Amino acid sequence: MDQERDRYLTIFEVIPNPAFILDVENRVDNINNAAFELFREFLPTGLDYYGKVRLDDVLPWLRDDLEAFVTGEANEMSLEKDVETPGGLVHFQIRLKRMLDLYEKFVGTIVLLNDISYLKQAERTVARARDFYLTLFEEFPSLIWRAGSQGRFDYFNRAWLQFTGRTMEEEVGEGWEQGLHPDDVSRFRAAYAEALETRRPFETEFRIRRSDGRFRWMLNVGRPFNDLDGGFAGFLGSCLDITDRKTHEQDLYYQATHDLLTGLPNRRVIETDLPRVISRAERGVESAVLALDLDRFKDVNDRYGHAAGDKVLREIAVLLRKLMRASDLLTRLGGDEFAVLLEDLDLVEAGKFAQRLCEAVASHGFLAEMDGARLSLSVGLARIREHEAPAEVLARADQAMYKAKELGGNRTVVAD
Repeated sequence: MDQERDRYLTIFEVIPNPAFILDVENRVDNINNAAFELFREFLPTGLDYYGKVRLDDVLPWLRDDLEAFVTGEANEMSLEKDVETPGGLVHFQIRLKRMLDLYEKFVGTIVLLNDISYLKQAERTVARARDFYLTLFEEFPSLIWRAGSQGRFDYFNRAWLQFTGRTMEEEVGEGWEQGLHPDDVSRFRAAYAEALETRRPFETEFRIRRSDGRFRWMLNVGRPFNDLDGGFAGFLGSCLDITDRKTHEQDLYYQATHDLLTGLPNRRVIETDLPRVISRAERGVESAVLALDLDRFKDVNDRYGHAAGDKVLREIAVLLRKLMRASDLLTRLGGDEFAVLLEDLDLVEAGKFAQRLCEAVASHGFLAEMDGARLSLSVGLARIREHEAPAEVLARADQAMYKAKELGGNRTVVAD
């Protein structure tokens, strides 16, 4: 749990907006620099950045919403509030996110505050004059856009145009979508179409190309506004660069799903994939799992040291990957144990594939410092059965692998 918490803190420390970490009892467990500076006057005297205080001492206006969030089932929640700060009244967009450990256990809540006072003020300005506010946005450092009642984008401020390196004529309508990452276009269009139909606020995350050609992650926040007669006039929105946050999230996901020594996916990945493959078996698609164990690997560690053992594991990972199909999943389970998920392959072909793995390892000379020492594989092969639990599949393959070792190794045993 401490390791998972530290991973959240890695992201937390680099967030430029005010942010808090609350423990399971909704006490303030940690605040970042931006939050400390903004709410310093509400903090107890002598509190450092890592002090733990009651929520009501710092964020009393969040208590009811937070209790509803924590007792609910959603992993994220977004709301807006006017908050009195030492610097005056601020309209915050507030995002609540559950922190879960590797076992999906709730360990706390992240509170992110985004000052969107300028956006709310802009909406109020619109009520007084339809287009006058556009001149205000020209000096805003944030990327601002506007769309009309039919959903057509008709305005982008100077910051936006400087960011993309394009002209207003190139961006209006659907032109700006040319800068969206291809993988994000359909997701944005779906969210925007729903917001346009319901005329409700919306948020999306997408990557957009900067003028230097690099893609940056943006949190896009859109709010409906009305004309002077009170009718729906379109959307006004802003984009916040969240690339650093996304990068850290991706790093955390990689660490949670990969073996850091070999770079291979770990047990969590194959356990996540197996239910999908088992459901395909129920429709008649044959697949199999291989459990692999290096024979005499302990001798390598004892004779040449663990550094040499680590080199062997990295080398075996490279060797095995070269023999895999693009659709095969090679994972490291721990120590010198690996597993392979072979989709769309019957038991006979899977056995031939396992034999090729054994031959490749047995004929490979590992590391100059091992004087050409040879290793071999013990392989357990299990056909994926219908209505079988993932743990049972892996256990059958594992038991067959141990039988292969008992028989002297460098062979494949098929599970019952």
